[in-house]
Amino acid sequence: MDRLAALFEQLPLPEITRVLRRAAFAGIGVGVVALGLSALLGHALVGLGACIGLALGIVNIRLVTASVARVNASPVDRPKRVLASQTLSRLAITTVIVIGLLFASVQLGFGTAGGLAAFYFVLLVNLVRAILKQGTTGAHA
Repeated sequence: MDRLAALFEQLPLPEITRVLRRAAFAGIGVGVVALGLSALLGHALVGLGACIGLALGIVNIRLVTASVARVNASPVDRPKRVLASQTLSRLAITTVIVIGLLFASVQLGFGTAGGLAAFYFVLLVNLVRAILKQGTTGAHA
């Protein structure tokens, strides 16, 4: 958690907002492509699952930013503990959703897991891109 916070501290707040927005729009694009390709290949449930996974990733990131804003706005004795417990709760809920979908339909469950992985990969690529861009321009927060 400290390493991730240190990573985000390298970027100004407007850039973090742009990174999250780009990741969300790229996730939507990936979902459209996944749905189209999987339908062409005869596995529409995999594409639907990928869209569900991408949506879960986007919702999770929005909940993370809301949690951080809430913790920063109110005086909390142990902010790291509060954020960690909320993160653990979101991870548990996401896991239950994926496993539930896996029991409902193997294609849907694996598609959802793949969609989640794809979203976080897209987020990581956008974050690395922003950090590298920040380093080449020499601007610091």
